[in-house]
Amino acid sequence: MKLKLTIKNKLVQSGIKASLSKLVKNKIAKYALHVRKVDIHVDDVPSTLHGTFKECKINMLLPGLPTAVVKARGKNILHAIQRALKSLQHVLVQKYQFSQLRP
Repeated sequence: MKLKLTIKNKLVQSGIKASLSKLVKNKIAKYALHVRKVDIHVDDVPSTLHGTFKECKINMLLPGLPTAVVKARGKNILHAIQRALKSLQHVLVQKYQFSQLRP
């Protein structure tokens, strides 16, 4: 499984990148054999009421299934990634249940 992490307008230290990759691998460990590539892109999104949010977009390449794309917003980088991973788990459960129902 390849993991590509892109955070716009922020330098990422190797320790933070390692902890984020560990978080991603733990969350999708159930599907790890079926995942080819995970792209995580974090960007700043301005808000008129609450300042700036972090928006996390996750693209997951799965063999035999369409790619899973999820977007989520959070207060900081970690919060945005956690929310996106939670949404991604729901999407993966739906896709795998659907593929298992086919004859």
